Amino acid sequence: MSKLATVNPSRRFLVGIDTGGTYTDAVACDLTTTDVVNKAKVPTNHDDLGACVSAALRAVIDGSLVSASEIALVSISTTLATNALVEGVGRPAALIAIGFDDATLNRGGLKQVLDQDPVVSLRGGHSSHGQEIAPLDLAPLKMALTDINSRVDAYAIVGSFSVRNSAHEAAVADLIRTATSKPVTCSHELSEQLNGPKRAVTALLNARLIALVNNLLLAVEASMASLEVTAPLMIVRGDGSLASAAFVRHRPIETILSGPAASVLGSSALAGIGDAVVADLGGTTTDVAVIVDGKPVSNSKGALVGDHATMIDAIRVHTAGIGGDSHVRNAEFDTPQLSIGPRRVIPLVVAAQDMDGIRQMLESQTRNPISLDTDGIYLWLRDTASGWKARSKTEEHILHALEGATSGCAYQDVVTSGLQRNAINRLLNAGVVAMAGFTPTDAMHVLERDVRYESELAILGARLLARQRDRFGQPLATSEVDMSEQVYRGVALKIATTILRAAGDHDDLPVEYMENPLVMQALPTSGMQRDGVLSMHVGLNRPLIAVGAPAALYFPEVGRLLNTDFVVPEHFEVANALGAATGMITLSTNITVSAPRRGLFRVHIGDEPKTFYELSRAQEFAEFVAGEEVATKMALAGANAYDLSNNWVTKEVAVADRPFFVEAVLTTTATGRPSTTSI
Repeated sequence: MSKLATVNPSRRFLVGIDTGGTYTDAVACDLTTTDVVNKAKVPTNHDDLGACVSAALRAVIDGSLVSASEIALVSISTTLATNALVEGVGRPAALIAIGFDDATLNRGGLKQVLDQDPVVSLRGGHSSHGQEIAPLDLAPLKMALTDINSRVDAYAIVGSFSVRNSAHEAAVADLIRTATSKPVTCSHELSEQLNGPKRAVTALLNARLIALVNNLLLAVEASMASLEVTAPLMIVRGDGSLASAAFVRHRPIETILSGPAASVLGSSALAGIGDAVVADLGGTTTDVAVIVDGKPVSNSKGALVGDHATMIDAIRVHTAGIGGDSHVRNAEFDTPQLSIGPRRVIPLVVAAQDMDGIRQMLESQTRNPISLDTDGIYLWLRDTASGWKARSKTEEHILHALEGATSGCAYQDVVTSGLQRNAINRLLNAGVVAMAGFTPTDAMHVLERDVRYESELAILGARLLARQRDRFGQPLATSEVDMSEQVYRGVALKIATTILRAAGDHDDLPVEYMENPLVMQALPTSGMQRDGVLSMHVGLNRPLIAVGAPAALYFPEVGRLLNTDFVVPEHFEVANALGAATGMITLSTNITVSAPRRGLFRVHIGDEPKTFYELSRAQEFAEFVAGEEVATKMALAGANAYDLSNNWVTKEVAVADRPFFVEAVLTTTATGRPSTTSI
């Protein structure tokens, strides 16, 4: 274990917490030096993230090192919003669309996002220059509210060209707030970009997340109160910046990709490298991103989460379903390699601490002369199973069988048909059933590179997998050690492939280039001496920073494959939590100046665009308004002092060999440290 820093006499600390797929990490670092003075890890319970954060906070507070009264700031990064969007578990919300027809809205993929949520279409909307093209008709909404209000938890509003004039969105929001007590999201508040359908998707997804994220924040605040922590609470946004709990309550969608963003910031700080590739290897996934000047590169097109294209500025990250807890099993007959991930299972060496039946299963299957592809897999009901209603007779059969086995049982004792296999997969995805199986964590115990648990059960699991047959009828491995070495190399190859995709994407190369058979052949042999005529090499021109709990185990092989230097910094296992603790508040606003006709310049702000006859006057006014707007946002986000910058991008076209002004877009950005004044 890496040593902790000597406590600074100032006795003021920042606390960062990250809720990961396997563990919830916490660090306490010195307010002045950011040296880590205490750190903790607790298992993540996805059914109660608030309790995980509470346990991590409690674990990192140690009276001899850090006391509650000395904490100046608490910051958390969370996968809640990302997972909710991917899994489709947000709360129901209604969409109010102003000035759109159905065909136009569906171009943004809205139909798939809506599912069963209600839509109310209203006459109204504005032109690209902010002029009203039709009066707003609120009558249909007044009639619909009586019917739909009991079916939804929130409302989303999108108006045609509302980023050029928000008057109609504001009027609809006022009506809903007067008639109901439920939260309202206006699309122009989340993005200043055009593309109404995409703004509709973004606003609707935000509305669905409000209650979920608010519940997490309430749980964290209650935990802080119980521990007598009075410091401000901050949340990591998807671009790596921080925002107050009050700010995030209204804009929870901005926390998508919060975890990877925090990891990148923490990695750069720990390694002291500003330009690099960061790979964060966790229990469930590996996240890869590029950093430039110490900041993560963002996705200018908007964050893509699952199948949802949003307008939220977030880190440009590549995620692969490969980690220390990825399920390792025999591949399909048409695949020559082991199958590793993307399903996460509980490693045999971990699950056996609580499930006595796992040892009996492994020993029994080892004595069986017949090898099955389900050997080494164990199932049991999770605590959430009591509230689950079976969706089919097959599910009912499986649940009944597992209820009869109070401490779990072997997979093959429950699942014996294709229908049952499909059903168990649904139950696993829904979190009703838990599964243990052979994982890279087990393989590392066989190879004695990980010694946290007894290795005996890992050896049995590797032996069962090794004797299974490949597509040519040959055993997968000659021994449990050979099997585990294959897993080690397979995990490293998957990580290296993900890193190459992220690097290629940063260089604007199509992802399929990185999946070219020649590249895939070059990667495993990269850096090796070959006798052939052809020399093949792929790799990185920048250093690689490796973080995450299993990083030190796999990145020597990853570095060899990519023929690049890699750094595993001190405190690598809690880089994400450190990134949360040491982040900055960065917010921006965009204002567009258009030209309805030559010599006329319109500044698009709120519901009252302003018109000028000189471009310089229009720009001066835009900068003044943007400064005030950013100041309001920064105060809500939790910053007292900040630096401000303005950047103009002007679009012109040539008409008769003379420049003709089309529009100018101002981006005003503020960056400052969070206030550490106790609440």
